[in-house]
This record gives sequence, C-alpha cells and structure tokens, in this order.
Amino acid sequence: MYGLEYSALILDVILGFICLILGLLHYFDIAKPFEKITGIIGLSSGVIEFILTMVYLGYSSYIFTNGIVINSNDSYVLKRNKDWALADLSDESSNTYKCLFSKIEDYGSLFAKYSDLGKKQYNYNKEKSQATSGSEFKDCQVDLDDIMACVLFDYATISKTYSSATKKCKNLYAAHIDSIENKYVFDRWITTIIFSCFIIVCDIGLAIFGFLLFKSSTSGL
Repeated sequence: MYGLEYSALILDVILGFICLILGLLHYFDIAKPFEKITGIIGLSSGVIEFILTMVYLGYSSYIFTNGIVINSNDSYVLKRNKDWALADLSDESSNTYKCLFSKIEDYGSLFAKYSDLGKKQYNYNKEKSQATSGSEFKDCQVDLDDIMACVLFDYATISKTYSSATKKCKNLYAAHIDSIENKYVFDRWITTIIFSCFIIVCDIGLAIFGFLLFKSSTSGL
C-alpha cells in the first residue's frame, strides 16, 4: 500500500506540475498553436491520475476498515469496549466468561481494526493508567493467551480475582495503553483518505478541461 501511495503521489505531482505549466502558457497566449496537444495531455493526465488515485483510495479504505492493527513491536491490539473490557463473567461457579467480540473460528475478530484506533479505549487514559494493584481493572487484565479459547468458543474459562483475591472479576480487561499513538495513526489515515477524495475531484476536473480544450481546438480547425 505504501508503494501505491507514493506512486500515486509522485505521478500526481509530476503530471499536475506539467499541466500547471501548460495552463500558464495558455493563459499568456504562448501555447495557442498547441491547444490540441495540451488538451490531450490534460485529458490523459486526468484519466491516469484518476485511475491510480482511485485504486489507492479503494485499497487504503479497505485496509483501514478491515485491516488488523499491528503495532511497531509486531504485537496486536486486543479489541475492547469503552470500559476496556474483553469479556463478562457468565458463570461464577465455573469461572466462565462470555467473550464480547470474538466470532467462532475467526481469529481476527479478537483484534482491533485501524478504523477503531480513534476511539478512547485504544489510547491513553489517565484513570486506567494510574490503576493500582488491588483494583479490578489492574488485577483483572488478561493477554491473548488467556482468551485464545474465544476463537473456538463463545466463552473462556479462567480464574481471576482482585482485592487480595477476595473478589471475583466481573470483567476481563485489556492492558492499558500509555500513549496516544493510535489516535495519530487514525488521524493521519483519515487525512490521506480525505485528500485522496479531493485529488480525485481535481483529476476529474483536469480531464474535463483537457477534453473541452481538445474539442475546442478541433472545432476551430
């Protein structure tokens, strides 16, 4: 996707610059004899840029919506609700917890997508970060190995207590996050999608103006 992104950007800049120069030449009536060629260049540039940027936009949007988040340390981000919970206690006697997000035989359902990263539960939270041992959130945190059963079943069996082991965990939680890096990733990705849409509109305009210029030059012959 990075290769496609840079290819689309570089080509947009190069072709856009060429069309800008040609536009200035026509504005000052220097390139009047070359209107037909300029029209073809504008039309071709608009079409090429439109196709390449559209392919990038579609691919980027698909990854943004469906891609599983992988951090810089090659670790996954467990999916959680707004309270950071992964599972709720279902049967206290058997230590059975109902998995909130997993789908049977769908390993990816356990993890957050890139489109989730803008939510508060995937970024720094002062209250969660300062939770101490003995609190439910701190002592009831689990990792991927603890809830792997969610891939095969709707439930996970695990013994978890807090407050000096006197209370049963009502929920299982994901570990706290100490940065807002995920929010930055989300914001940058949304920004590229918005700018891609803007570029596509400009590409359409460039192709239309190129066609009109070509048509007018042909009509004048």
